[in-house]
Amino acid sequence: MVNHRSANHKSTPPGNTPHIRHLTKSCLWLFVSLLFLTGCTTSPEPPLRLGSGIWPGYEPLFLARDLGFYDDTQIKLVEFTSASEVIRSLRNHTIDAAALTMDETLTLIDNNIDLRIILVMDFSNGGDVLLAKPEIKELKDITGKKIAIEYTATGAILLDGALTAAELTPADVELVFCPVDQHENCYLSADAVVTYEPTRTRLLNQGAHQLFDSSLIPGRIVDVLVALQDSIEKQPQSIHLLLAGYFKSLHHLKNNPQDATQRMSARLQLSPAEVLASYDGLSLPGLDLNKTLFQGKPSPIQITTSNLISFMVKQQLLTKPLIVDHLFDAQFILGDNE
Repeated sequence: MVNHRSANHKSTPPGNTPHIRHLTKSCLWLFVSLLFLTGCTTSPEPPLRLGSGIWPGYEPLFLARDLGFYDDTQIKLVEFTSASEVIRSLRNHTIDAAALTMDETLTLIDNNIDLRIILVMDFSNGGDVLLAKPEIKELKDITGKKIAIEYTATGAILLDGALTAAELTPADVELVFCPVDQHENCYLSADAVVTYEPTRTRLLNQGAHQLFDSSLIPGRIVDVLVALQDSIEKQPQSIHLLLAGYFKSLHHLKNNPQDATQRMSARLQLSPAEVLASYDGLSLPGLDLNKTLFQGKPSPIQITTSNLISFMVKQQLLTKPLIVDHLFDAQFILGDNE
């Protein structure tokens, strides 16, 4: 009888057979590798939340979404009825970026909101206007008249240009506050209103007479795209995607205006023909012009901004002069966004 427990036949302890040891080492290596990969993989960026009001210069952002250049899982466009709602959301960090006028941007920065300007969207070249009742035929006839205006630097710049052209001062007219979403109603109760597209087109259709527009003060009213500094740091790829889609959208607007304006008409509440006409009052810089605007020390857009800051300080719309060098982030424009 064979003694299976004799000294000449040593048994292998359970769990220590060669194939089990090999399997155990393989499993351990797989586990460590998975841990390493998990620790090194970057989590996908959350959607970039971008807020804007209604203005033809901002519409290419929405056109880009409509054309499929990005979607809500990448760029979440948040629509507001007024700039004050956009500003409030930026203050509360419920959005990450916004389309704003330059003066609105400077006001936020003056109030210690850490923003950077990353794109020049448009220069108003007739899109901002002073409209009056039909019986007021000439600019000088606004003397003593009631003018409805929103108390922003954009409104102040337009009115300052109009009054200067008429050789008048603010004391020569009666100013009445009017929020942006009430311009049409304010026009009915006032003699004139400082407004912009698309309200301009709707009031002209009602018989309003245009006395003055921003083409007479070129380069002074600017719209920009801004982002919170922490969003720039956390969501750079989303911002690159946003700008790439935006510039493709501008190209589509230029080369396929009928299709583009048809898509835009519902949001602007204008006919496609009226949407197309509204762009006569805007200059929309493409990528190449944006690169030119952001380059140099000082850059052209820094010079424009410095002049606006001086005006706003003089008008007591800013509490202090701002350092222009700190306001811009050119990395997304000077990089490749084509």
